[in-house]
Amino acid sequence: MGEISPKERAFKVLKGEKVDRIPVTSLAGCGGTVNVEMQEATGIYWPDAHKDPEKMAKLAIASYELSGLECVRVPFDFVEEPEALGCKIKFGEKVDSVPAVAEHVFNTPEELKMPDNLLELGRIPVVLKSIEILKEKVGDFLPISSLALGPFTLAAMLAGEAKFLIWVLKKPDYVRAFVDFATSIVIEYAKAQYKAGSHIVQIGDPTASPDLISPDQFRNFAMPALIEVANNLDGLKLLHICGKAEAIVPDMADCGYHGISVEESVNIAKIKPLVGNVKILGNINSKRTLLFGKPEDVEAEVKVAINAGADMVEPGCGFAPRTPTRNIKAMVEATKKFGVKT
Repeated sequence: MGEISPKERAFKVLKGEKVDRIPVTSLAGCGGTVNVEMQEATGIYWPDAHKDPEKMAKLAIASYELSGLECVRVPFDFVEEPEALGCKIKFGEKVDSVPAVAEHVFNTPEELKMPDNLLELGRIPVVLKSIEILKEKVGDFLPISSLALGPFTLAAMLAGEAKFLIWVLKKPDYVRAFVDFATSIVIEYAKAQYKAGSHIVQIGDPTASPDLISPDQFRNFAMPALIEVANNLDGLKLLHICGKAEAIVPDMADCGYHGISVEESVNIAKIKPLVGNVKILGNINSKRTLLFGKPEDVEAEVKVAINAGADMVEPGCGFAPRTPTRNIKAMVEATKKFGVKT
């Protein structure tokens, strides 16, 4: 098999077709593809790059140019939807500060109202414009991935996670109303990402993790919304749920996504027989090995993930901002070394 582009390789894997080797990407997860060293190398820094589509796109491309990672991905944070709906955001002034919701604004279902101009609010236009730029610059060669929040996580951000998780126990009708509202937001935003030029939309739903809710609560509150989102999206789509997700992996695989992204706490060899044709992305340790380990530690984990059956090698949950570029390169080179298909 001749050399193919990273975009074609990723597409083939997600569609179940044969490839020359396993791709090495960061299409999914809560962390991103950009670290502090990449900001320093380009002179493009956070928080500016969170707010400027040209800077966002250039920094995303730099993640490929400086590490060899076979994708580009935007945005670099996780709070565009709650910001657009009125939540106050704390951006921070440090290059390793990730924007976060500072003030939650909804208390009852009656306060929820679908905006007529969602795609014009907050930084949503910035993200969509950056996707358009990426499509023009690298869209024929690299897979472009973009992020939309999972409905359960967006609902929790709108109300405040602590309060929302109490509602799961005390006010399930509130939870369902908030999740239904969030589902409509997610579908509209994700569709707009495809239209702007994204090849792959990742739905990231970390608050739906078994670390925070039980598997039964996942099936009752989060899973139906994830299925509705998947049913309304025509393009390639991925699902990421953080933490010790092994107990819900069969449910994740039944939600209708082409691939599921899992962290290092999930045994890929164990879940491989449970997911059917759904592809497994992961699961190099983002918080320990990639952030604090040596390149040889990264190489060892990549070999384990490939032998266990990973379809695409990825960080378990994206890259932390202080992840050394040398470790990202080590992940790339190890995948090329061990991931060749025979």
